[in-house]
Amino acid sequence: MSNVKARDKIIFKCMAKPTFSKVLTEPIFKEGTGGLGEAERHFLDEAVEAFRQERVVEFQEHVHRNQWNYFIENTKGIEGVIKLWGPLPNDWITDDKKKIEVFNECVYENTINLLAKRGEYPFQYKRKAKNLDKDFLMTYASGGGTHSEHERECMTQTLERLNVLDNSIYSRPDYNERLQKHVDIDYIFPIPNQNVQYKNIENSKEHFDKKYLYDQKKVLPVLSKMCERVNCYAVLDVFPFNNELNAMPSEKFLWPVFFGIPFIYIGSRAQINVLRSWGFEPNDPYRDNYRETAEQMMWLKSIFHDPELAQKWQDAQGELICRNWEALKNLPDLIQ
Repeated sequence: MSNVKARDKIIFKCMAKPTFSKVLTEPIFKEGTGGLGEAERHFLDEAVEAFRQERVVEFQEHVHRNQWNYFIENTKGIEGVIKLWGPLPNDWITDDKKKIEVFNECVYENTINLLAKRGEYPFQYKRKAKNLDKDFLMTYASGGGTHSEHERECMTQTLERLNVLDNSIYSRPDYNERLQKHVDIDYIFPIPNQNVQYKNIENSKEHFDKKYLYDQKKVLPVLSKMCERVNCYAVLDVFPFNNELNAMPSEKFLWPVFFGIPFIYIGSRAQINVLRSWGFEPNDPYRDNYRETAEQMMWLKSIFHDPELAQKWQDAQGELICRNWEALKNLPDLIQ
């Protein structure tokens, strides 16, 4: 997968006394994230200049390998502090003069808020397969259904085309013409789809905005109710299988762990490595590409549709579900 197909998203904030800050949310770079076109280089040059002025530079959310290389090469030998939300992959270049601090603010804040609500929701790990009428719960749509992303779009369209999600609860954004040009997964999957339609797990036509989706008081009751119906949570993380970004898992993996249901993880190799370093493990082995993930979900779906096998599968998940819950309780101290 080429770099220009990645969702074009990078945010940085420069902090100093007096504070100088700039936040650019989800810019659309013509050449794609990491393409280092004029607009992207201008954006990064501002971060470089701030660092040269001895300001702390914080890269929020994800950083592309090419963006990181550009920044490091243009600040070579300069001492200072860089804050990241996810660790750098081992093969990325570094500069001994720089102090790198990693703090996943998104996961930390969501975990603290979740743990404060522990007694409000049932922990569902002792499950009866006969009461589960849906295969998977998978969330993708966000920001009022406008936040489509190449990697997640590829995964979702593959699962839709192969009818993997025909008995599942899932969300997805509206049609995005720009992304349709790049839904090209393997030799049989240039699959441009003109019939993509917005879906949410609430089964509503309403396009919920980010304020709603990031409000745990509103979202958790819905997720809890849906978790009671599904065999497995498919955690579709941001930028799945894009191994050109630093390792920042989003908050998405927290939901199945909190509710005590099995999950599979759809993300990059760097993201799953971070989850494992925190003590989490999905309930079926991680797969690192679109095809293997689709095959994994088809295999699990066949198990879920056999009552005897479905119950045996659920019974086998309890120990790991409890280990993941223990990891969740320890996560704030580990991250901080």
